[in-house]
Amino acid sequence: MRLKSRNSRRGLSRPEALNLLEKEGCSPRLKKHVLAVSAYAVEIANKIKSNGYDLDIDFIETAALLHDIGRCKTHGVMHGIEGCKILSPYPDYARVCECHIGAGIDKTEAAALGLPEKDYIPQTLEEKIIAHADNLLDGDKRVSIEETIKHFEEKLGKDHPAVKRIQDLNDYVVGLMKDAKD
Repeated sequence: MRLKSRNSRRGLSRPEALNLLEKEGCSPRLKKHVLAVSAYAVEIANKIKSNGYDLDIDFIETAALLHDIGRCKTHGVMHGIEGCKILSPYPDYARVCECHIGAGIDKTEAAALGLPEKDYIPQTLEEKIIAHADNLLDGDKRVSIEETIKHFEEKLGKDHPAVKRIQDLNDYVVGLMKDAKD
């Protein structure tokens, strides 16, 4: 079964996204990070698309540029919510901001973190690809899934549900990249 994405999004172009990052006060370091996430997400998406999956590559490129726009306001876990507020005129882009952290945050964890109580788990294939690409970058440098898992285990503990979600997301995305064409 092929997972369908929400296609035909109308919103921001790459230049508009870059201008919005500038307008919001994006630091040079953050800009390097989001450019790297965008490039990696597009690379992953193209591999998955070559296996017959329906993906909106332009959306992935632009949404990945904007996934951390909330970091212009805060660097804590709230940056996803702040990004969502900034991008509220563009609901699909806003959704990427609020669900890209780790492999998402469930309702219980959200309440414990002081976030509005709801699930922040990536749902669309595009959301999952962007979260995965972000997980495999430390700044603008690519890291292995093992390094990512180790980082989250040190930060949250080995048995934290987020660690399993990150591994599961990795396995899912890697599986789609390797999937044989029908």
